[in-house]
Amino acid sequence: MRFKKIGWASLRESQGFTLLELIVVITIIGLLSTLVVVSTKNIGPNARRTKIISDLETIQKVAMGIFTETGQWPESIEAMVDAKDSSGKGLMNALDKFPKDPWGHEYKLEIVDGQARVTCLGVDNAEGGDNEAEDMVRPEERNK
Repeated sequence: MRFKKIGWASLRESQGFTLLELIVVITIIGLLSTLVVVSTKNIGPNARRTKIISDLETIQKVAMGIFTETGQWPESIEAMVDAKDSSGKGLMNALDKFPKDPWGHEYKLEIVDGQARVTCLGVDNAEGGDNEAEDMVRPEERNK
């Protein structure tokens, strides 16, 4: 008993795709890949910015904690790593390791008006700049 072929198979005996089908599929793949590239292009800068904000806030909180425990501000970020009190006992508020920004530069700690101020100078490691070279400060400076 023989079965009769129905549909496209009966019209076309070849087992390949037509040129039109290939062009449509390649166009769709191209459009989808363009969407992926456009939607993921800012992931790197956003991740670096998030890390910087987290580091700045952590450094500021640890500096405040050291001030609360000892009554003195830390002299530098390096002094905050495994910080000890005057008797040599480790402080509860201390950094585990020396933090660096995403480009490997050191953060800057200053005590201004009785408050710890932490700065990241950006990718260029110089004051001022735009985009990734922009300075980030915690606590944020308020315009007067």
